[in-house]
Amino acid sequence: MSIDEKPGESARTFGAIAIVIGLLIGAFGFLTDGVPPRGYYFAGLLVLVGSAVRIEAALKHRTDPVRAEHQP
Repeated sequence: MSIDEKPGESARTFGAIAIVIGLLIGAFGFLTDGVPPRGYYFAGLLVLVGSAVRIEAALKHRTDPVRAEHQP
């Protein structure tokens, strides 16, 4: 990890991708009626995990003592 990269940035990106994929699965399911109930469960799980990962990364970044050393 380079010093220019913010801590937790990759976790936030992963969380955002998981949320978007989960919402897309749900949207396509509502539009096409082609998603079985397990698909909605999986979509909800992706959104939940993505949100949790983003919250964890934000809290960890906020309380990270190393972050204070690298700020100008």
